Amino acid sequence: MESRLVKELSLRYEPVAVLLSNEKPEGALQSKEGKWSCIIPLLIAAAKGKTSVFERKTTGCLGGKAGLGFGQFPNYPDGIEYFLSVGKSGLFEGEGYLKDPELGGNFVECLPITDIPYQYVIFKPLSQVEVTTEVPELIIFYVNTDQLSALTVLANYYRPGIENVMIPFSSGCQSVFLVPYAEAQKENPRAVVGLTDITVRPMVEADMLSFSVPYKMFLDLEENIEGSFLEKHLWHRVAARIEKK
Repeated sequence: MESRLVKELSLRYEPVAVLLSNEKPEGALQSKEGKWSCIIPLLIAAAKGKTSVFERKTTGCLGGKAGLGFGQFPNYPDGIEYFLSVGKSGLFEGEGYLKDPELGGNFVECLPITDIPYQYVIFKPLSQVEVTTEVPELIIFYVNTDQLSALTVLANYYRPGIENVMIPFSSGCQSVFLVPYAEAQKENPRAVVGLTDITVRPMVEADMLSFSVPYKMFLDLEENIEGSFLEKHLWHRVAARIEKK
């Protein structure tokens, strides 16, 4: 599948299509069963051209399972809310992302936890999507701050209001799948900026973030390039410095 945004934004990496399926793609990268692993390196691998696949039994991170729509945290209550905050003496250190376990519990309760009726979540480079047989749920852009700025402006260009993009407090996997997937179920979904999670920041380049949209919104973005600021001289000045990097 071709995307004009790839050219207009001078993207360094491919947009990643998220597909849900009960069929496992052949040759896809996947974590090994029984070993802890984070989904973010496999997201970046997909942005670099390699399809990745996730399923319940091979997603070793408990937070990652929830972030990919494989149900609730198995250790909630009495676990994750302490891990996010102050920890438990003699058991584990807290991350300090929330002040106390009560706020940790509130965070979990605010998440749009879901249990998708599919076996596999697939991250696939957009250019490799077969539009005649595959319909993505989401599109994830892996972008620098200039490209993020452009996508934020474009997401508001053709829609009323000024809050068509959100930056939630969430884990990396929640920001690229769980929250955008919940937005996709709404009549007027918002784009979701992600990878602000301090735990995953060492895994990504310093100037990069994610920008996730429902597939329909991606198509709308593509259709609204014409006539927008992306064809104007001010954006061309910004695009020129992206190309020099």
